[in-house]
Amino acid sequence: MGWGDIYKRRVRVFTMALIVYLDYKGVQQREKWTSKSRQAALWEKAHERNAKRVLNLIIEMEGLWVKLGQYMSTRADVLPAAYIRLLKQLQDSLPPRPLEEVYGTIQKELGKSMDELFADFVNEPLATASIAQVHRATLLNGLEVVVKVQHDGIKTIILEDLKNAKSIVDWIAWAEPQYNFNPMIDEWCKEAPKELDFNHEAENTRTVAKNLGCRNQYDGNMSANRVDVLIPDVIQSTEKVLVLEYMDGIRLNDLESLDAYGVDKQKLVEEITRAYAHQIYVDGFFNGDPHPGNFLVSKESPHRPILLDFGLTKKLSSTIKQALAKMFLASAEGDHVALLSAFAEMGLKLRLDIPEQAMEVTTVFFRATTPANEYHVSMPLAPEVYFGFFSFQTFNFSLIMVYFSVTKKTMKSLADQRDRNMKVIQEKMNLDKKEMKRFNPVDAFPGDIVIFGRVLNLLRGLSSTMNVRIVYMDIMRPFAESVLSGGTLARYISKGPSLNDRWIFDSPVHSDVESKLRQLLIEMGNNDKILGIQPLCLAAIAVASIQHLCRDTSPLRHAPPLS
Repeated sequence: MGWGDIYKRRVRVFTMALIVYLDYKGVQQREKWTSKSRQAALWEKAHERNAKRVLNLIIEMEGLWVKLGQYMSTRADVLPAAYIRLLKQLQDSLPPRPLEEVYGTIQKELGKSMDELFADFVNEPLATASIAQVHRATLLNGLEVVVKVQHDGIKTIILEDLKNAKSIVDWIAWAEPQYNFNPMIDEWCKEAPKELDFNHEAENTRTVAKNLGCRNQYDGNMSANRVDVLIPDVIQSTEKVLVLEYMDGIRLNDLESLDAYGVDKQKLVEEITRAYAHQIYVDGFFNGDPHPGNFLVSKESPHRPILLDFGLTKKLSSTIKQALAKMFLASAEGDHVALLSAFAEMGLKLRLDIPEQAMEVTTVFFRATTPANEYHVSMPLAPEVYFGFFSFQTFNFSLIMVYFSVTKKTMKSLADQRDRNMKVIQEKMNLDKKEMKRFNPVDAFPGDIVIFGRVLNLLRGLSSTMNVRIVYMDIMRPFAESVLSGGTLARYISKGPSLNDRWIFDSPVHSDVESKLRQLLIEMGNNDKILGIQPLCLAAIAVASIQHLCRDTSPLRHAPPLS
């Protein structure tokens, strides 16, 4: 691709972004003069019109924009129906590259002719994606494989697209400060080029397969964290060609075939979620691109998920892995202190004045999914809250060209409950509407959290698309607990030792803090680690327990009270 083509590509992308932006701005103005009964239709037409523009641009440009479109197509929980319906086409396949180009890349990379490599090679690709296309073939030894072949010249295109995306993000951040996606696009600019080396993907595939023990039998000790998924074996790889074991499966977005085979979609998505919980919390090495096109479902019972495409894979340090586990468990337990500690450990600096605000954010982060066919009546937060207050949680670059479609006015007809939720959040944060729209709770945003948030939201979109409800807290908790089983937080998340009346008076528990304090005192007392306790009583509730403790811990009797 010459510089002339690169320039034309840049102009085309920027022009379309501006057209969509101005279109939605115009609809916002026209809405003021439109009756309430016609406002919904006004926005539906705008969504349909602009979704077609975006789809046509993506098909024309290919490259990085295809990945963006695939991501958008999974977000049935937040994007207008027109975008989901039209962009789903990108999950299936793109127009294939010429066969001569494919043959040339294979022979150049592997150093042999097609006849010397394959007994049979199917010219029609199984799928064509943004970076490569996949063909089914048979090796000379009879082994059935798939051959992933990188598009010629795609590296230049991807790198140029990243620059263009960065420019658009910078412009949006300037025009609409509440939508600053720079931390997210910066992380993608760092990680996306790694997908262009298939040797890197091959090594990632082997590592994840080994970590998940895909071909090993599980013993009784691993039942709690068992992951029952398949990953194809790597046969051979070069920078631009990857040969993998062929696995026959059903596409995840082929809901009709899944039903015909009797696949339990709820169980399927739960198993995929378990696989990612294992990768994140246990291994600290996870695939950052779980869109529907990267999964198959085995046709044989018990219909296990097949995990594909490990080009975009993130490795977490031990510190970050433990911090993510602590964040998850602190959110589940309502432990504000542990939550803020986890944020600090992972380098996430918030502008939140009180811990409850951080807890509010994280609770939404791990909230249960809602099927797409129910979403219009159950969105938990007002749109401004979801895309403003909580925008730090995810790689929401997909919303850049369509964010005007989710303002409060355009979605008000969906549920009055959202307005009430909005008021509650504003009251908690003491912000007026103008401040709320410009509120950004993040001072520093580590790249590890960008990919982590993107994975959670892709999984959430997958759940919505499959019309299943997933409770992340229940599925991910055993994996997060296993990370901290030897750490100090374990005592707070475990059930703890049985109640011992020697240390704690048997009275009602009135708060999470009191419950955790009791567990800690029981553990310390049973291990003879209590020398004395000097309490500050803030309420009469604690008196009975303190008096009982005083009878059995003699050093406590002589401790002077706090002033």
